[in-house]
Amino acid sequence: MDKPLISIVIPFYNNETTLLDAIKSVFNQSYQNWELILLDDGSVDKSLKIAKSIIDPRVRVVSDGVNKGLVFRLNQAPTIAKGSYIARMDADDLMHPERISKQMNVFLSDNLVDLVDTGTYSISEKGEPEGKRGIVPIKYNPKEILGKAMLLHASVVGKKEWYLKNKYDASYVRGEDCELWIRTYKFSKFKRVKEPLYIVREGKINIANYIRAIKTIRKIIYTYGGGILSKNELKKEIIKTYFKAFIYRLFGMFNLQGSLTKRRNEELDLKEKNKLKGIIENIKSINLPM
Repeated sequence: MDKPLISIVIPFYNNETTLLDAIKSVFNQSYQNWELILLDDGSVDKSLKIAKSIIDPRVRVVSDGVNKGLVFRLNQAPTIAKGSYIARMDADDLMHPERISKQMNVFLSDNLVDLVDTGTYSISEKGEPEGKRGIVPIKYNPKEILGKAMLLHASVVGKKEWYLKNKYDASYVRGEDCELWIRTYKFSKFKRVKEPLYIVREGKINIANYIRAIKTIRKIIYTYGGGILSKNELKKEIIKTYFKAFIYRLFGMFNLQGSLTKRRNEELDLKEKNKLKGIIENIKSINLPM
């Protein structure tokens, strides 16, 4: 049976230092029936030049020269994709070589599935292994997913038709994924490959951006929490968002915010660290058609 075409979409904005390795990890996939859409969001560094340097019929560069933001690009993706499935990826991250293959196997074994995510490895800005997370079942209790990352957004593969019916809401910037999950989970089927098949680069957290994300989470809780939480529970969840913002501001004053994100991760043993290093080295060694 012919394998379905999947559109791997990498939106990018000023990612000249990481974009090439992200592209290499696409070429390194064991699943080969893909197209790669490099979706520029008005970059002013060398990112667009790097994207245009790839010479392969499977690669398309789309650029209108305007910085419209991630939510706009995420909604644009299914309108230009040729594949029946769309894989998300951030321009500063990497993919395990079996990522797409294992996610597509889930779709091919169950036609009712709409979205599939994976667990992730975490690496430093310099590419050093730091940990892993998301190797647990998806939570469906509305109280547990309200304002939280039900799925690992950047690792999601979804049906194009689902994305066309369920668009990201631009009024929830920096929390658009959390809002989409809480809005759609009741009538959608989500699944997870409980393996670290995505590789997220944990850079230094921008406190201002984090505070904006917290405000969006607060908005999600206000919007959807009334039908899920009691008045006291709602009040408690709102207070938690203010407390989180305070803690990140405090740690940010001493440049320690990175220690908070590391707490989300499960530690890697030496064997797994070396395995991940090998995967990264192999990705970097890929020769792209340029």
